[in-house]
Amino acid sequence: MKQPVKMPTLSDTMESGRLLRWLKQPGDAVKKGDAVTEVETDKAVMEMEAFHSGTLIGPLADEDKEYPVGETLAWIGDEQSGEVEAKKEHAPARQDDKAVGEHKAAEEPQQPAADETQTARPIDPRTTEKKAAHLAEPETKAETKAETKAETKAEKETGTREPETGTQTARTGKGAAHGAASAVLEQALAGRAARPRREEADAGAALRKEIESGPPYRIEPALQLRQVIAVTVSHAAQTPQFRISMLLDLGAFKAYADEHDGSFTLLLAKACAMTLNSFPDFNAAWTPEGLARRERVDVAIAMEAENGLLTPVVRDVAGRSLSDLAEAWNALKQKISQHRTAPEDFRGATFYLSNLGMFPGIVQFDAIVPPGATAILAVASPGEKGTMLTLTCDHRVVFGADAARFLAALAEKLTHPDFGSA
Repeated sequence: MKQPVKMPTLSDTMESGRLLRWLKQPGDAVKKGDAVTEVETDKAVMEMEAFHSGTLIGPLADEDKEYPVGETLAWIGDEQSGEVEAKKEHAPARQDDKAVGEHKAAEEPQQPAADETQTARPIDPRTTEKKAAHLAEPETKAETKAETKAETKAEKETGTREPETGTQTARTGKGAAHGAASAVLEQALAGRAARPRREEADAGAALRKEIESGPPYRIEPALQLRQVIAVTVSHAAQTPQFRISMLLDLGAFKAYADEHDGSFTLLLAKACAMTLNSFPDFNAAWTPEGLARRERVDVAIAMEAENGLLTPVVRDVAGRSLSDLAEAWNALKQKISQHRTAPEDFRGATFYLSNLGMFPGIVQFDAIVPPGATAILAVASPGEKGTMLTLTCDHRVVFGADAARFLAALAEKLTHPDFGSA
């Protein structure tokens, strides 16, 4: 009996995935748990494991293309099952010409049907925006009036609106806000009003006109990871932020890291987490109903990825020993190198750290506070006078004097490092 190999649901925001490459070929023996293909989700590149044992049966879905969740990509069964029959059942209707925005992204992604066939739907280029921002398009024009009214009500409650998307800047995501968003705000976020959609269309037309006025060009479709990064930073940029910098001699801190065979960046995350315990506002997050105060410090450490930027999260950084943190960090890096990360590995950070100290000559740089956090620390490369640390903060949560005190306390830990009992 044949079993379908379907595009899985690998995160609660995933509606489609890009099949990067097949790790098995038709006729190869497959055991349950074997990696059969690499899939790029809206969070990371992951290996998809087989749920059944048998023989991989073609035809295989094309590589480097997006497929909706639940679509059949191949089959696993006995060789006698036959490739011809599989081809008949596999052929997906990927070119369905439904109108863009016909489905609602506010609803949960539909689970695949119990039968082995799967009807495909077209991949809207804006799908990833809906995933990353948890927004949706109105299903019909008739809904626009009601949705606009709901958004107006939400604006009065929160007092802020993102100029480009019409969404509330206070939204921090399901995980970050821990469900604190109000019902009115959720109703407003279930669909965009017509005016912001027209503004987006006008902006897109102006951009195309500008590009077309220049040299010949071609469009290279962006990978999902890069699309998600683009949407995330665009929304993060709508948060009212301010920056404060400090020049610091980190010679003693680096010597301490070398002496204890520790990761400079991980020790820096530990120092930040210990400082956050004394400044809990920096571990909070803004929501429409108030501050979401977290019970532990989870630090996301920015790292370069093959196709963009990843921010894996180290949990409970303030409460765990250095040896325990090193083990967790090494395990995370190994999962990333093996493409075996899960969406949970990148969610729920309460503080962010970005270190470019390994690149000579970077005197200073700014970072953007991602949704769900209040601050991110950017570390430049060391110079003759020291290393520039820049703290970017959500101005709705903390203020300049708060940031100055936070950096002063952090500087004390970095210039006189002692994590012996930490």
